[in-house]
Amino acid sequence: MLFNSIPFLIFFSFVYLFYWAIPKEYRKGFLLFAGICFYAYFSLALTVHFLVVITINYLLYRKIQSTPTRFWVGLTVSLNLINLGFFKYVYFFSKVLADLTSYPFFQQVPNLIHIALPLAISFYTFQVIAAAVDTYRNPNFPTVKVEDYFLFVAFFPVLIAGPIMRMSDFFPNLDKLTPSKEKMYRASYLMMSGLVKKVLVADPMSLTISPVFNSPSDYDSFSLFIAGICYSIQVFSDFSGLTDMARSVALYLGFETPENFKAPFFSTSGRELWKRWHITLSFWLRDYIYFPLGGSKKGELRTYLNLIIIMTLGGFWHGADYTFICWGFYWGVILAGERFLEGKLGLKLTPEKNKVLIVLKAMIVFVLFSISGLMFRSNNATNMLDHFYGIFTHFSHSLERLLDGSSNHWLVSATSLLGEGSSFKYLHIENLERIFYTSFAVLFFHHLQYFPEFWEKIRKHDDWLVPTLGIITIFLLATLSQDGGEFIYYRF
Repeated sequence: MLFNSIPFLIFFSFVYLFYWAIPKEYRKGFLLFAGICFYAYFSLALTVHFLVVITINYLLYRKIQSTPTRFWVGLTVSLNLINLGFFKYVYFFSKVLADLTSYPFFQQVPNLIHIALPLAISFYTFQVIAAAVDTYRNPNFPTVKVEDYFLFVAFFPVLIAGPIMRMSDFFPNLDKLTPSKEKMYRASYLMMSGLVKKVLVADPMSLTISPVFNSPSDYDSFSLFIAGICYSIQVFSDFSGLTDMARSVALYLGFETPENFKAPFFSTSGRELWKRWHITLSFWLRDYIYFPLGGSKKGELRTYLNLIIIMTLGGFWHGADYTFICWGFYWGVILAGERFLEGKLGLKLTPEKNKVLIVLKAMIVFVLFSISGLMFRSNNATNMLDHFYGIFTHFSHSLERLLDGSSNHWLVSATSLLGEGSSFKYLHIENLERIFYTSFAVLFFHHLQYFPEFWEKIRKHDDWLVPTLGIITIFLLATLSQDGGEFIYYRF
């Protein structure tokens, strides 16, 4: 069930009304039941797998708490990574082996074995690993009851795409499950912003760029490059919109969840960007991979390598394809390069006072992000290579000039009979006017996140502002919405 779908509206309406109507002591159990039903809507068979995984992790959690040794935490991490690897990466590794050996068996693996990807496996795997490691590091943390642990993993508002919750984020909420007018107002704002981002910004932009990414060899250089800018707008609006809706649903139920975005496109360095984009994943990679690898305490070269490793693994976590590995490696090199230029050479890359330079540097970081988006969005490695090759070769009329010679001139001229202009030209991206209004929307939402005090000034008018904005949002969705697909991060 997607948050912007009719089935979820029906499901959540029932959950919300029943949740606040029953006595407080039954609310946790009801939420756990709702989470299991939410998962079962996706697949009954995989729901059994999901519950088995939670059970095993709870038993291992209790063992780590009573016997905090490296063996038990290592076993927990290993079992969860094996579970994730089997369901998510078997096809990828068979593809790698097929590419390396050309052995027919590896090429036929997808036809021989059908593996369904469990819902939210990437997110809940990181969540239970964090719980195990945190328990090992702090075994004196109060013991979590079995039903509370199950709810921690199966909490449906953040199940499908985060934010990645830790025990310290989640369990303090269980003592505060009472109605709050202030939370309801904040939840309403988040739901409205999430719907606008997803339906009115991300979905239209998806319609603009999908043809380009589906067939990059057919488009000109400008279209191939600008597709990266468009995708940056789309992926921010889609993913932050999903996060807003997830946090909104949690708030309606009385739960505070961590923010996952804080105006990332206003960042003036790659390091700052990853403190503002997918924040819970960035800090997860830092705390559970970067620090255990030694962080920045084992020399400069090791620090650069650690940065490249965690970002490459972060890319691989997003998807089982060469494109995601390239995306992660690309950002690892950028972060390592920034550290080298600033730390080793003493160059000041981040302006602090000059507003013109700050804006210019933010634009540079945004372009770097957009270039990485070309890797992230490409359907496969071949399309990714075609895309980058086309940026430097598919200039306007270049195909026509290639064919326009003494022996082919008649062919180019004859195509004018079929319509205006020549058929031997690269295609040009359409509906570019969407970039302008979607850019304003992205800047508006960034402004709210970057200057939260601006929004707080008008929060005193919540009583009339929430219903007014709600009516406007419904009107805009009803009149301007277009056919859209699922959330980008829903598939991870």
